[in-house]
Amino acid sequence: MNNELLVKNGIVFSYIYEGYYAVRLRIADVFIKDGLVAEIKPDIRRDCEILDASGCLVLPGLVNMGASTFAARITSGLLWDWRKGKSRVAPMLEMAMEMMTEDEMKAVAMLGLWDTVSGGVATVKELFRGGCAGPLSYRAAPEKLIPAMSCAADELGINFSSVSEENSVEGSIPESAVSCAHLGIPFETKYDRIEHIRSGVKKTIGTGCFGSCMISEMRAAACAVKQYAGDAGAYRAGDVFYSATVLNGGTLDAEKYGRIASGFLGDMSVVCMDRFAPLSYPLAQFVYGASAGDVRHVVCGGNLLKRDYKPAKQLKAPLAQAGKTAEAAISRLWEEARRVIL
Repeated sequence: MNNELLVKNGIVFSYIYEGYYAVRLRIADVFIKDGLVAEIKPDIRRDCEILDASGCLVLPGLVNMGASTFAARITSGLLWDWRKGKSRVAPMLEMAMEMMTEDEMKAVAMLGLWDTVSGGVATVKELFRGGCAGPLSYRAAPEKLIPAMSCAADELGINFSSVSEENSVEGSIPESAVSCAHLGIPFETKYDRIEHIRSGVKKTIGTGCFGSCMISEMRAAACAVKQYAGDAGAYRAGDVFYSATVLNGGTLDAEKYGRIASGFLGDMSVVCMDRFAPLSYPLAQFVYGASAGDVRHVVCGGNLLKRDYKPAKQLKAPLAQAGKTAEAAISRLWEEARRVIL
């Protein structure tokens, strides 16, 4: 961890108080010391590592709640018919657990986690399948995968924890709106627990096995709710961003995650606005126009994970090695899958 880091000249996004739309955009510097935000104001001068954020949005690090980063890497491109109840994703995950070594599982986990980190995420809560397979089993990995995930997260330097699909069904982590959109399932007929999103009530969100990018998830979730609600004003950019930061972070620790404020964790993403050039409200342009490729820097607890659009120096070698290991393992897995279940 860097003891001190200074993020200079960015357009800092912060919540003034708990009011839902009480937000503030200002050009300022953010000084992080010992992993926590220590100071936010213009023209801070410190003799420490400096991160240039000129012309960029400085946003709170996203919290990916109920992620499926391992499933996304293993089953990418796989088709299945949800409505007939014949999911091929769960068998693929079971085969991965049987065929892969611990090092291979860690390598796949590291790449999956990097996918989400690269999009501005500093905190991941992975969804796993504990006892009996539940309704989310198509995107939840077996529980025995979690140690490999935790080891990979430690090496990347991100905040990581896990939750079982059984607990998620109870409401702590609602099913993703975008999952319903992809599967063509109307909220009101299949997932009653989605009604809180449809009606505008603020709830947590996370990615599924369709991908691991929270920016894409926020955009797709907002658009899906608008479509099914028949209301263009439903689940606005501010709503979905609030879900992915303050509300997601509040399920972990409301005094540490989801905001850029003194005493909070030094978790943030620095997003270049050159490609989507916001004309009015930058946050809306970010949600509806940005991608992981626009995220210039990612900081977690004052530690640089992504710098100038690339993995930070200390992550380049581990990610390169993980890529080679994971590619060989997944190729072997898919060869067996084509023979057995496809």
